[in-house]
Amino acid sequence: MKPAAAQIAQVSRPLHFFILGSALVADVALPTRIENLMVEQHTSQTQTAHRATPATDSMWADTSYKLHLSGGVLSSCSVAYSTYSKLKDGDSIEVRSSKVFRTCVHIARREAIFESDGLGKWITLFSGLLLIAASFGWIKSDSDEGEGFSIRL
Repeated sequence: MKPAAAQIAQVSRPLHFFILGSALVADVALPTRIENLMVEQHTSQTQTAHRATPATDSMWADTSYKLHLSGGVLSSCSVAYSTYSKLKDGDSIEVRSSKVFRTCVHIARREAIFESDGLGKWITLFSGLLLIAASFGWIKSDSDEGEGFSIRL
C-alpha cells in the first residue's frame, strides 16, 4: 500500500499537467485582444553571471527590454532590442495580446510591424498538447529515474 502523500502526488500531477496544458492551448486558441496604446516608458534590465568551463573562464550578460504602456488593459510588453530602440516614449502603437497570459504577440505602428509572434504560438500550442497528453498517461517515463520516455496511444 502506498503512503497517502504518494497517492495524492500521483493524482495531482496529471491534474496540474491538464490544467496548465489547457491554459496554454486556450492562450493560443482564443482570439487576441487588440488595443491602441501609448508607450509611456522604456526599461531594461541586465543580468550578468560568471561562466567557468574547462576551456574558458568568461562573463556573460543577458538584457531584457520592456515597454510600459498606457491606455488599455495591457500595462507592459517584453520586446526585442530592435523594437525597444525604434519606438519612442509617446508613440501610439497597436498591440495584440493573448487573453489568458496577456503576452504581446504583435506590435505595430501604422503599417510598420515591429514584433509578430508566429513561431511562438506553435511552440506554445505544442507544449500545451504535450502536457495534456502527459496528463492522460499517453506519455510516460520509461524508468523511475526519468531517463527516457515513451508514447502510449
